[in-house]
Amino acid sequence: MVSVKDLQDVVDDLKGEATKRANDLFGEGKTEVRRAVGGHSDGAIFGTLALGLVLGAIVGAAIALLFAPFTGDEARRRLSESVEKARTTEPAAKAGNGSTRPVSSVGSTPYASS
Repeated sequence: MVSVKDLQDVVDDLKGEATKRANDLFGEGKTEVRRAVGGHSDGAIFGTLALGLVLGAIVGAAIALLFAPFTGDEARRRLSESVEKARTTEPAAKAGNGSTRPVSSVGSTPYASS
């Protein structure tokens, strides 16, 4: 007589083998479809993407350098002036109630009941 445990083991083995064969078949099918429609492998696609990102960064940096409105020295000077201005005006801005939002008087007066 065959036990339920033995049948369960056979079914699990068959299921595992079927899954393995289906994955192999679909993997081969995907490769064949890519080859038939002129597609590329995953490695070639990743390499093309990486090359595009690097070239895009280089071209973007070159365009930024060519069309910058002022030189690097001028940019650093303006940036340091802006930082210094923000540092000197910051304590005065926080002298109020400690909030960075403007204080509104709308709705702050309670209604008097008659």
